[in-house]
Amino acid sequence: MSILKLVNIKRNLTDKQVYMQSFCESWIAGGGAYIPASDITKNKLKKNLLKAFALSGLGISKNKCDEAYLICSRGQHLLKSSLPFCFKGEIIPMLWDCWEYTWKELERDLRLLNVKICFMTASAAVRHFSELMPDIRFYHIPEGVDVKDYQQGKELHDRSIDVYEIGRKYPAYHQKLIDGELAKRHKFIYLNKKPDGKTFIFETFDAYLAAVRNSKITVSFPASVTDPINASVETLSMRYWESLLSKCIIVGHCPRELSDLLGYNPVIEADMKEPVKQIDDILDNIGEWQSFVDKNYEAALRHASWDGRIKHIFKILNQEGYICKTAEQDTNGID
Repeated sequence: MSILKLVNIKRNLTDKQVYMQSFCESWIAGGGAYIPASDITKNKLKKNLLKAFALSGLGISKNKCDEAYLICSRGQHLLKSSLPFCFKGEIIPMLWDCWEYTWKELERDLRLLNVKICFMTASAAVRHFSELMPDIRFYHIPEGVDVKDYQQGKELHDRSIDVYEIGRKYPAYHQKLIDGELAKRHKFIYLNKKPDGKTFIFETFDAYLAAVRNSKITVSFPASVTDPINASVETLSMRYWESLLSKCIIVGHCPRELSDLLGYNPVIEADMKEPVKQIDDILDNIGEWQSFVDKNYEAALRHASWDGRIKHIFKILNQEGYICKTAEQDTNGID
């Protein structure tokens, strides 16, 4: 059996997002073995030399090794994220953001690294690569969060931000909110950066979360809607969990991965014909929505945590012949 260790990505106070970091924290809390990330790739020259060497295929084992490394990465950065560990042992990726435009590069990296097992947060990517590369075992692990990062916030009627358009914007929808002069009647936040174009409105993850839990409505669309280049990959992002765990009303579109997990649609589907009227109606009757966000919050508590997903990954890896825990613990399936 191979010894598997997570390459840990640590959280710091300046992080704007903590999706990989919270995954790593849950892995470690569950008893998973880990090692610190390498500092070697911080040196640009060394990183480029290592990448060139890796692209040559030299030094990368083509057989199952005694050591394996779980690498957290965005799809298009897998090779870079695997340095220098791909020269030391087997690589098992845990991948986010596997958009269709990254698939050719990702396919190259999966073949180059001789990957045998791969975890992905996007079910569409799992289906595509399972058909394309049947010699690799792909597993869908839905996006999760550390639920302890989030607070319920005040009752809806006591919040000071009426509408917060978070994450990627759907241009057609956003423009209708602007044209409808939503900002003249309600406190409407939609900019990610200050007028200088460099500084974020909320400079830390904690500051961002404080704004979310002070919002009555958050607007969220998956990247398959906001960015045509990603149309083939509709996937659940942490933005939905952030809003549900902050007891916000989400207006936008619900990715099927989310409704499948919860067993119902927790999102108010956007009215593309009269979006401003829809939002006005919700805000005019905000108290009537409190029970809905309470229900969504309880459902998110049951299904959003990385902890159940980590147990599921432990079980898969154990069955595949890897030792990845520092001590034997319960390995029940995904929530």
